Amino acid sequence: MSYYEQGVPPVRDTRLQIGDAYAGHAADLVRCAREGCLLLKGRSFWQAGSCQMALTLMMATTVENSVIVLHAPGGCGAYLHQISFQAAKGWRQRGKAVPPVPWLTTNLTEADVIGGGEKKLRETIEYADREFRPEIIFVVVTCAPSIIGDDVEEVIRQVRSTVSAEVVSLHCAGFRTRVVASAYDAFYHGLLRGLELSPKPWVDFRPLNPHLAENELAEKQYRYQKSRTVNVWNATSIGPQDEREVERLLKALGLKVRFYAEYSSRDELRQVTEAALNVSLCNVHDDYMLKYLQEKFGMPYVIAGMPVGFRHTRHWLRQIAAHFGLEEEATRLADYEERLAREAMEPWLAQVQGKRVLICGGVVRAGAEATALAELGFEVIGIRTYHYDEGAEPVMAEVAAALGETPVTVSNQMFELTHQIKTLKPDLVISHNGTQGYIAKLGVPSIQLFDVDRVFFGYTGLYQILRRIVFELKNTSYRERLARHVKLPYKQGFFEGDTFKYIKD
Repeated sequence: MSYYEQGVPPVRDTRLQIGDAYAGHAADLVRCAREGCLLLKGRSFWQAGSCQMALTLMMATTVENSVIVLHAPGGCGAYLHQISFQAAKGWRQRGKAVPPVPWLTTNLTEADVIGGGEKKLRETIEYADREFRPEIIFVVVTCAPSIIGDDVEEVIRQVRSTVSAEVVSLHCAGFRTRVVASAYDAFYHGLLRGLELSPKPWVDFRPLNPHLAENELAEKQYRYQKSRTVNVWNATSIGPQDEREVERLLKALGLKVRFYAEYSSRDELRQVTEAALNVSLCNVHDDYMLKYLQEKFGMPYVIAGMPVGFRHTRHWLRQIAAHFGLEEEATRLADYEERLAREAMEPWLAQVQGKRVLICGGVVRAGAEATALAELGFEVIGIRTYHYDEGAEPVMAEVAAALGETPVTVSNQMFELTHQIKTLKPDLVISHNGTQGYIAKLGVPSIQLFDVDRVFFGYTGLYQILRRIVFELKNTSYRERLARHVKLPYKQGFFEGDTFKYIKD
């Protein structure tokens, strides 16, 4: 049975070669992953981990006119208070009306865990449909119902005949996977099983009458427009300014750009197949969906890393252009944009030569950022990624070729990051959102690896990154004062011995 036919999606632990504990170098990491030894690595101690439910909810709350039904104990809903504000901000930044993000919980109790929560789930779905009249109801299946064996798919099958909304199940129990990126697959699995992904006749378009002469021109116009349309698959960490930079570059090649699946509606999702090419902005984010669209609808796709820095942006543009026979145009565009960017950055480059930088975060973005900054004259003294899977192999292979003996670690443990900073003493840390407070308490300058309020992609993004780095390196007094008066919540024993002593083979 194909993965796409299953009610519950596979996790990356079983679908891909993955790892979440490693310390070494990029070349060894790629080799270890290929040979399977990365799967054998683990930990003797975990301080904390991530739940894939959080990332699944971050994606689901951005779909227009939808309701979240959280099949879970009440506490699992706490995260929705935070991300509903993020979703509203995303709509506003894209110049769209901010839709409400209603959500309900089945509020499973001890009695429900013993007796089952299927009746509660059915009642909650029917109430959500009756009260809010949404286009989509996302049923988010968490740890508790997954452990006790609630047959969520059967409940949804039965309830579809009694509700007007499309009911989509999102199976994202945190205990099922060590890799939080499995959340992306869980969300896409729900979309491809629960929604129509092609236009409906007489709803989305009026079928042409082949016997009318004027329809021949209309059909040619339709085919031409489709042949120049690109679907770009975004992510929560990719803000509207990044989308505008991507659209600017692809429009310069004469292509029409549409963004999916976040900040889309049900009607827009039915237009997914009305494009010539699907393009990912991250190797480890969209492969599950893009492979399905190729298998089901014959749509080609491009997964060519993130357009961060000169080299990666040029490669990304050329890979897309190759599908349309526009390689020469893409090369000329990259040459022109690089010349402008280098001229704009020239006054600042002397100030960052040899600055020692540690880069932490998602594997694709961290790897791309490392090679981009090395091109500008930074000394990359370490790369730290939250997880690794085989989708990131091209990025890590390039890191290995460009940066040689630069240490690369796979770790999502905050105490290891603080230990690493204390040991390496970098001039600058570029890190994932949520870590800035810890780094500030160490007195080290830092900027975010991504920020939805700013541009990071393309040539404009590289210019802005360098500008922020120069500003941060000049303004260190706050962090220095903070480090003198504030302590981290760790005993000294955490910082004794090898930084990665808890990683075991």
